[in-house]
Amino acid sequence: MIKFPPVKQLPLPKRLIYSNGERHTMFSTKTGEKLGSMIAGERFYGKIAEEDFEYYPKKENYVYLYIVGLLSKVKNQGVGRDFIKFAKYLANNKRCENRVAVFAMNNQDGNILKASSPFFRKCGFTSSEKPGLDDVDRVIKGQKPKNGDWYCSLPMYLPVK
Repeated sequence: MIKFPPVKQLPLPKRLIYSNGERHTMFSTKTGEKLGSMIAGERFYGKIAEEDFEYYPKKENYVYLYIVGLLSKVKNQGVGRDFIKFAKYLANNKRCENRVAVFAMNNQDGNILKASSPFFRKCGFTSSEKPGLDDVDRVIKGQKPKNGDWYCSLPMYLPVK
């Protein structure tokens, strides 16, 4: 009779992400509840497809992971940050070379709590649109923005290290 060593039980992670193409859905392993969803896929920027924003300055042709949308059903529990970590994981390949970009769509009434650009900025994203980015930084620090339209949507990207 063959004796096998005891199997060490690994704990389940708090969250699991189910991916179906560009759609990614996060669930709680404790409750089975859907926590949020993200749509993200690879995009090409270059001479052929110039309708996109130039997220990465001084780069002519590149592939990047584009976050089309990110929705968290529960707030202040790290769901959005976990999706950003997952996006970084997806972009860690030879095509994307760790490039992740998003067009941070903000509301138009200036409500800081509903704006997505401060969230993405806190997650390490930056933008080549400096006036808008400076206003987002002021808002994060609790100051008033200089520009009245600080809440305008911003093309943002994660710097590649």
